Amino acid sequence: MIVLIFWVPSLALGLDTPPRLFFSDANLSFLVPEPWDVPSTFPIGPLLTRKTQEGTDAFIQCQISNPVDASHVSADASTETLKSFALNDIDLRFKNARLLASSSRTLMGQNAYEVTWQSEGTEGVQQYQSEYFFIENRFYVLVLRASRDSFPWIVQDFQEWLSSVQRLSREESGKLESPSHGGLWVHQTGGVKIGLPEEWLIGVADDRQVGATIAHDKMHLDFTAEVEVLGTAAKAFGADEKALARKTLDQKGYSITAESEEPFHGFACYRLMYEGTIDGRFVRGQDLWVAGPKGRWLINLEGDGAYFRQMTDPWQKILNGITFYE
Repeated sequence: MIVLIFWVPSLALGLDTPPRLFFSDANLSFLVPEPWDVPSTFPIGPLLTRKTQEGTDAFIQCQISNPVDASHVSADASTETLKSFALNDIDLRFKNARLLASSSRTLMGQNAYEVTWQSEGTEGVQQYQSEYFFIENRFYVLVLRASRDSFPWIVQDFQEWLSSVQRLSREESGKLESPSHGGLWVHQTGGVKIGLPEEWLIGVADDRQVGATIAHDKMHLDFTAEVEVLGTAAKAFGADEKALARKTLDQKGYSITAESEEPFHGFACYRLMYEGTIDGRFVRGQDLWVAGPKGRWLINLEGDGAYFRQMTDPWQKILNGITFYE
């Protein structure tokens, strides 16, 4: 779970499909339809929030359990297992919970268990609808919370939104079934958030990488980011690592035009600018090797030479908007 960067919901205006939030650690992606928004506190808080017509706040949360059994990875769980887990979970966390309805269902083609309930506290009577499911040995729950006055009509939006939830997979290197027009990619374990405006088509996303492209006529520009998670702050790049980075570009047939060790968002960075002709196409690009707070990152931009220069301001804005956190 994670935080919002420069991406804002107004980017969705005029699009057939709203931008998506890609939560890489959960291997899930979510539409962000207006008037829902990703709060700045995510992941230490709700996934999405919005104001209701009564002026109160409504929330959607995403919660994930620890692995159930590290020695055995299961792809799904039975309805009875999900029901037992759901009722125990609600009972443990809300002592005054009153169940209103429950039923089995499917979500993303898997077994799920839906529980509707309410609880009274300092904010008055709050009603909830929780969707419990199981992926890769962990229990998941997506929860809608709203005031009792707002809940009956906003739960319909929640049900429609659930149909848009998609799994992220490393199959075909994280290629998405339906590319997204812009969005926010969050990697909690790697400590980074990357936003891409609506003009960029996000076509790859999983728990280690994100890839997007923007095109004009026959020219295009590609953006990729990939992490090697370390769990601790990465060290600055040594001479051997720099030599390997240069060799990699040389083996691809590129010529290095400039290099820099200027920090990137305050972290050690080794940047290589390059150009070359590949398959008759003249391209320019840059590799940014970043020693982040939780891992090593390779951020790459590459495109047709003229388009790369033409798009300097837009791609620089993306780089400026990347947020690293501990």
